[in-house]
Parts: sequence; structure tokens; C-alpha cells
Amino acid sequence: MTLIICVLEIVYLFLWMGSGNKLFFFIALGIFLWWIYEMRREARLRQEKIEQETIQKLEKIPHNRRAVSDDCLSAILLDELSKTFYYLERDDVESNFKKKSYSFDEIYECAIAVNDSICSLISKGGTHGWSIINYDAQIYNEEDFKEEDTIHKLSLKIIVDDLSKPLIEFVFFEDKKGIEKDSEEYEEIWQECKNWHQKISVTIKRGSREIEKIAVNNWAHN
Repeated sequence: MTLIICVLEIVYLFLWMGSGNKLFFFIALGIFLWWIYEMRREARLRQEKIEQETIQKLEKIPHNRRAVSDDCLSAILLDELSKTFYYLERDDVESNFKKKSYSFDEIYECAIAVNDSICSLISKGGTHGWSIINYDAQIYNEEDFKEEDTIHKLSLKIIVDDLSKPLIEFVFFEDKKGIEKDSEEYEEIWQECKNWHQKISVTIKRGSREIEKIAVNNWAHN
């Protein structure tokens, strides 16, 4: 369809330049606007198809909560029944996902990163504890980011028990132009990221309590 529109556009442009008739110019302009509409429509349909195919692939993995990146190249899943966290990534939308799975007790830290600055960090060592994530950086909280007018990146950083790749970063939003912090779009993205952080924080705290129970029991029986 877009090829036919392009041909028509060229034909009417030549007719306008050859005759000087403004009617041909307005027809060419209308065809150009039609071409833009068709390009956007096809891009939207193509993206919807990619998203549907991505969800179909992810549905094969047991889980009750998921988040998929905008480019559909990475995803994080939680399965509360088996107490498993999944991280999936791929090189392009035509490829299959490479999957890594971790039990909840293999998750050590979780932090929200706003414009690559860490906030809301939780670890098995406590609220900040023995942080591996940017251990030499200052830890901020949500109040510290009130002066940030434009957000360029929002991500979740997770430390897992994996020597090959201990740091997992799942990006909820990234754009060089940025997005206004007080916009509805950002608020929606922020809430989704915050919900995931809270969910993973609960699993970390549960793991910490289990470790404390084991330590107390061992001490009591010695």
C-alpha cells in the first residue's frame, strides 16, 4: 500500500511541476498526508504483532506477574508459586529469549535507578546494608528527586546469585529527550517500577528473616 501511495505522490508532483496547476499540488499534498497516516498505522500494527508474539512466548513460562520492555527485547517474570524470578533477553524480535531463573533466596539486592542515580535500595544486609549496586555512590530517596524536572531513564537494578552476570538491569523507560516528571505517562511508568521494587523487596526481606531464623536456631542448639 505504501509503495502505491509513493508512486501516486511522485506522479502528481511531476504533473504539478509540469503544468503548474495547483490542483495537482493539493492532490500530491493529500497523498503525502495519506502516506504518513499509512506509515504510522503499519508501524502500530507491526508493533502490536510483535507484542502479541512476545506475550505468547512468555506465556509458556509459569508466572503470575511480568514486565516487558518497550522494545520487547527483555522481560522479567515472577512466579510466586515456585518462588522463582526469571530474566529473559534476546538480540532482536525474531530471536528466541535466553532465559535465566533464580529462586527468591538468590536475589540479594533491588534498587530503583532514576537517571542512573540509585534510590529506594533494599538488600539482604538491611535497607542499604552491604550494597553491591554502586557501593561508592550516595543513596537517594524519592524526596531527593523532586527537583528533577525531566526523567531520561528509569530502571530496576537487581543483584542475583550469578557469577557470570550478577547485576540485572531492567529498563522501564529510556529516552534522550526525556519525559516530564509530573506527566501522567511518567507517573504510570513510575508506579509500575515501584510496584516491582516493592514486590522484590518483600522476597528479599522474607529471605533475610529465614536466614535470621536459621542463625537463631543454630545458636540455640549449640
